[in-house]
Amino acid sequence: MSHAPGKAGVDTKFGGGPQPPAAATALPRLILAYGAGTMVSQVLVLRELLVLAQGSELKLALGLWCWLLWTGLGSLWGGRGGRPGGRQGGPQDEPEAGTGQLSSLLVLLGLLLPATVLLIRALPALGLLPWGQSLPLGTALWLFLAVLSPFGLVSGYFFPCACRALTAQSPGAPGRVYYLETLGAALGVLVLQLLLLDRFSGLALSLATGFLLSLSPWILVRPPARRGPAAIIGAAGLLLLAGACLFLPRLETWSLNWQWPGRQVVAAAESPYARLVATREAEQTSFFANGLWQFTYPDPLSAEHQVQFGMLEHPRPRRVLLLGGGPGLVPEILKHPGVTHLDYVELDPKLVRLALELLPEAGAAARDPRVQIVYQDARRFLETPGRRYDVILMALPEPKNAQLNRFYSREFFQVAAARLTPGGVFTFALAGAETSLHPLRAAYLAMTYHTLGRVFPEVAVLPGERARFLAAARSGTLSADPAVLAARLQERGLELHYVRDYYLLSDLSRPRREYLRQTLNRLPVELNTDLEPGCYFYDLALSAIQEGVPANRALLYLRRLSPVMAGSALVAGLLLPGLLLRRRPGALCLYQVTVMGLGVMALEILVLILYQIRFGYLYRHLGMLIAAFMVGMAAGSRALQSRGAPGGLGSVAALQGALAALAALLALWLACGFSYPWPEWVVQAAYALLLTAGGFAGGGIFASAADLWAREGREAGAAGGFLYAADLLGATLGTLGISLMVLPAWGVLTSLYLIAALHAGAALLLLGRR
Repeated sequence: MSHAPGKAGVDTKFGGGPQPPAAATALPRLILAYGAGTMVSQVLVLRELLVLAQGSELKLALGLWCWLLWTGLGSLWGGRGGRPGGRQGGPQDEPEAGTGQLSSLLVLLGLLLPATVLLIRALPALGLLPWGQSLPLGTALWLFLAVLSPFGLVSGYFFPCACRALTAQSPGAPGRVYYLETLGAALGVLVLQLLLLDRFSGLALSLATGFLLSLSPWILVRPPARRGPAAIIGAAGLLLLAGACLFLPRLETWSLNWQWPGRQVVAAAESPYARLVATREAEQTSFFANGLWQFTYPDPLSAEHQVQFGMLEHPRPRRVLLLGGGPGLVPEILKHPGVTHLDYVELDPKLVRLALELLPEAGAAARDPRVQIVYQDARRFLETPGRRYDVILMALPEPKNAQLNRFYSREFFQVAAARLTPGGVFTFALAGAETSLHPLRAAYLAMTYHTLGRVFPEVAVLPGERARFLAAARSGTLSADPAVLAARLQERGLELHYVRDYYLLSDLSRPRREYLRQTLNRLPVELNTDLEPGCYFYDLALSAIQEGVPANRALLYLRRLSPVMAGSALVAGLLLPGLLLRRRPGALCLYQVTVMGLGVMALEILVLILYQIRFGYLYRHLGMLIAAFMVGMAAGSRALQSRGAPGGLGSVAALQGALAALAALLALWLACGFSYPWPEWVVQAAYALLLTAGGFAGGGIFASAADLWAREGREAGAAGGFLYAADLLGATLGTLGISLMVLPAWGVLTSLYLIAALHAGAALLLLGRR
């Protein structure tokens, strides 16, 4: 379809030249660019928020919720608009006017992306976030809402405008736009993850992405724009972004200093797992991953407590395994004269290399012939057959999310026990208290204590600000008697500062040990497993108490309820609006898309968590998994677009039923043993196909709902705007509900059963209407 030519039939960009092909041919290319750019932008902005929130999964989910909220509001705003640019011409004017509007929106998005990243980095320097303090949940909410609103509104506004512009070409415009956007998103996240993410800084990538977004209309559209304000603004934006790219090193330095006010930043690096920063204060160097403190060197107090209690519990430690904790712990272990071999396992090689470059003493110890550094996930290392150890020291972060919970579960303790020698000792620490324990803190420690007791024949807990857990592969190995530990200290000639005989007599006195033991034994027996992450639940509730938010009450209330009864009531409540809207086709379409967004997003989160539990390197393959999901959505929306064949309610019901079956089958498979007898690559491919299948059903539901709206005679822009907003509303509910409430309170299996019941109910509502 051709568009109305410009004046005198010439190119109106900068004058002169013959008229290129119709502007309508550029619309799909612009939508692809939009999908790729916004998905890459989402990844980059959420990584910045993760650093700001010190790696908190709760606050990252809150940031994603704010992103989806503003995008949904922007979609509603665009859906209520008239023709693009306020034009009142006929359908032949739509592609040209729509192309000009979409081009302007892409330029604006290109400018907003780096501006958003720089604003997030500047927040600590503005005094809104004092360094060293945890970001309160209330502060996080209003900051995230303020910072993400410009990009989110413009991004959401684009979708209904694209639907309106594409109406002249395709009767199923919303479904086609959804297909092109998700296909672009899949391509964008694949390129970002495979080629760019761990090679360039987040600021460099945001500037490059912004520049390409702003440049895309000039490349993809012929003619790219009319003379006037749009062309001038576009050219000015490109010049501004190009200038920022030229001054990138200086901007990097400035923005890092903004993030760490009052501290000297000595090094920074990007890795596939986190943004790494090293700061120096006096003689101490501290290392942070995504803003979360990892270790400080020299820090003899922490190092001695992390290492020496476990080493002293074994009468003659020779072979030692260190899981995490930083290379600064290596020289502390080598103080024991009997150590003949030390394996130090760390997931992120860049963190270790950065530490070894800045810490000469730790670097010298790491080069000791007795030391071997292994760059691998700690759980995967233990699951691989190999040597056994006299002492396994675990210095990994506490279970602050479902991914870290996998290091404190019964399944992990079982693989750790299998790698111990007959008299071996396994040890780690969790936050405790010097005096009395908060009831939730006591329940948290008791769960870990009882879970260890189901695997190891002997378990002990040493009191202190950090409760030190000790587990032995054989009864009669452990000794909490401070006199025995002091004798071993003297026998080995250890010159320590904080683990001394007089400290041991005080810290490990019988009254303190008895108080802690009786407190833990009085509490009900609860076990922490991979599929029921109870430690994650308690850590989440304790974090809510520390930050003064009432989320802990909701979590505790859910925990006390029966999952069957409460889950049934929850599903019934979610299905009730659909029952009430059964006779209103437009509202029913919105409801079905909302259910799809909720269930598909929740299913995606659960599959990613299961992948992390099994393999331990989710971040390395995250781009490929998300791309598989987005490819499925693109294929589903493409396949179900109206081609003259009947679709409608039957297609939506079938796809909702398919999602229910997918979730139910995954839950049954996990309930039957959670075992993988096949090669690793087969299981990885199965997870990718599972995400593709879920995405296919979700994209098909969106396209079918858009087709139903078109049959009702709805205007394409309004249909696209409202349907896209409904999809995002469901996604926000799935993100917050699964990540922060249902999963920690009831576990993976219950979450999958709820998703299956919700989709099955949505399908039955449609079948009943037919």
